[in-house]
Amino acid sequence: MNHNEIYPTFQSDNRIVVKEGDSLAELKLLPSDTFKLAVSSPPYNIGKEYEKQVGLQHYLDWQREVIKELYRIISDNGSIAWQVGNYVGDGEVFPLDIYFYPIFKSLGMQLRNRIVWHFDHGLHASKRFSGRYEVLLWFTKTQKYT
Repeated sequence: MNHNEIYPTFQSDNRIVVKEGDSLAELKLLPSDTFKLAVSSPPYNIGKEYEKQVGLQHYLDWQREVIKELYRIISDNGSIAWQVGNYVGDGEVFPLDIYFYPIFKSLGMQLRNRIVWHFDHGLHASKRFSGRYEVLLWFTKTQKYT
């Protein structure tokens, strides 16, 4: 087995799998308590041309279902790395990591690190400082994590 090969479908002996598709539908096909790491950078619901913008609560409810499935598929020593930015609605900024934190905590997960990635590129805001950062939340399922 090539330990660096990336596979398009899940099989128990495939070390790295990258899937493209509806995340919630694809997650439901995966076995429980299997993976050591799940990494996600969900859509930020900011109205990009490849996504439909919905209300903040609708968006959070949808992502809560994705998070519950990620929790189901990671092993007891597994982690979830969740990268998010900000949602902007009616000129107000909503830092998404603040909204996602209680969802993870409601599942009993433990925050191990909150990493702020600052970058110099991006769109300029006309009525506020430009948000040139994203946040990575690293949660573990238990105290015994790898």
